Amino acid sequence: MVVDIPLVSPRKLDQYVARYPGVWIVDVRSGEEYRRSHIRYAVNIPYEPGKEWDLPGEKEIVVYCERGATSMAAVREMIRQGYCALSVAGGITEYKGRNLVFSE
Repeated sequence: MVVDIPLVSPRKLDQYVARYPGVWIVDVRSGEEYRRSHIRYAVNIPYEPGKEWDLPGEKEIVVYCERGATSMAAVREMIRQGYCALSVAGGITEYKGRNLVFSE
């Protein structure tokens, strides 16, 4: 079964999150990468192929990684498991929004 991956532009991510309050933002990078920088309010759940996701089913989920490939794989699995999820095109590398957090 082929699954089309819904995408959100990194330039429009802040607007998207503001428009859909309660959306879950999931960073699928390693814990170390997350600690260096992440999008404010994101939860860090590192991606593992074949993972059974345990996420709130009633929430829309926005997923990002470093450049977009891993988040697309994670979203593909989430959709197959019945979640409403989309990937940030280009990942955190392309995100220049006001909610970017860097570690001290």
